[in-house]
Amino acid sequence: MMFLRKAEIFVGVSAEVLDRIQAMAEEEQVPEGHVFFRAGEPAAFLYVLKDGQVALTTVGAAPITFPIGEAGAVFGWSALVEPRTYTATCETTMPTTVIRLDGTQLLQMFEDNPQDGLLVLRRLAGVMASRLRASYERFAR
Repeated sequence: MMFLRKAEIFVGVSAEVLDRIQAMAEEEQVPEGHVFFRAGEPAAFLYVLKDGQVALTTVGAAPITFPIGEAGAVFGWSALVEPRTYTATCETTMPTTVIRLDGTQLLQMFEDNPQDGLLVLRRLAGVMASRLRASYERFAR
């Protein structure tokens, strides 16, 4: 699980907290077409992509699909953000391996370790902002 040290939102987290994150992590291998979650469902898990690719698809009159295929990228961030409801549907586009993390356990750990929790949430905000910019660029075309 040394892989998590390089995940985009965990870079710089203390060794102690990272060890606790690794202890709760579950590796999951799934086939193409596996649906991790659907928009509107309660958000229970944060995922870190180890290999493969997923597609996040928004709902609405003009759905947008975001492919995620970079090792260390996160998805399912709604598990850490109120109201803890997934905002998109996530499906694999090829055989994929992920690290699954329980959102409730992560939030509790971040409350117990606020400096690391703040760092992770800042990095998560950066991921969210990047994806929002990408969606704006798609609409501008």
